[in-house]
Amino acid sequence: MQLKGYYINLGSCVERNNKMRQQLLELGVAEQYQRFEAISGQDRLEHSQTKLTPGHLGCWLSHQELWSEAEKTGSHLHVMEDDAIIGKLLLTTLKSIELEDTSWDLLFTDAYFHPSPSPEQFERLRRLKQDFYNNRKIALVDLKNISFTGTSSYLINHRSARKLIDLINGKWNSNLTIDVYLQKLVSQGRIKAYVTIPFLSAIGPENIASTTGSQGPALPALNAFRESWYYDSAPQEIYARIKPCKCDTGTEPMLGIYLELLRNVLGTIASNTNFESS
Repeated sequence: MQLKGYYINLGSCVERNNKMRQQLLELGVAEQYQRFEAISGQDRLEHSQTKLTPGHLGCWLSHQELWSEAEKTGSHLHVMEDDAIIGKLLLTTLKSIELEDTSWDLLFTDAYFHPSPSPEQFERLRRLKQDFYNNRKIALVDLKNISFTGTSSYLINHRSARKLIDLINGKWNSNLTIDVYLQKLVSQGRIKAYVTIPFLSAIGPENIASTTGSQGPALPALNAFRESWYYDSAPQEIYARIKPCKCDTGTEPMLGIYLELLRNVLGTIASNTNFESS
């Protein structure tokens, strides 16, 4: 697969830029990835007819601009935000992966499963991750029926670039962030998107923030659930960090993290619901 790489970085975020450059240097791919100066949403907000924050608008415009690059170059693009963590497995996988050019539009290497997959979806995903540990097999999972958010690391098919630009251009006036709007298009079948299982990228703990608009009690569980799908994660340690009862020593870690996510999501829903007696 012929690829070009970019990472999006604000001029003011010098430390993040330095960390990303160091990461790419250590992996030996610094020459294959270029920094893309993030677009300032504050400069465009007045003329954009949106209720998005300047940061969310800038994120939308930056990704859209990079998609134009894919159309121009004729190469698939690997787009990252500057808080992404990648490893050698991602790079070797991208070199060897075989996807027909017409069969996909976007390929995510990590995401938030938000608010949570169904029990059936979770069990399927868990088995696919276990298959990786048993056979080193990386699965590509169709996201059409899975709720997800996040744009920290993904591939864009150069043949799909124009279609994608046309689908999202100006749609910031929907007041949805770009990842939520993309998920909407994927669920409608207008975009064909996949995610790798396990995840081949992650985001640093110090940079974890909600892309879902949720800052409530479910956020730590959402972050832990996302972290647990990374190929180099330690689910047992993650579960030990968030489990409500430290005496629990028998629950399988991935299941325990999932159950904790469900508990927090349902608790958040209940706390936001007014129950009136009739």
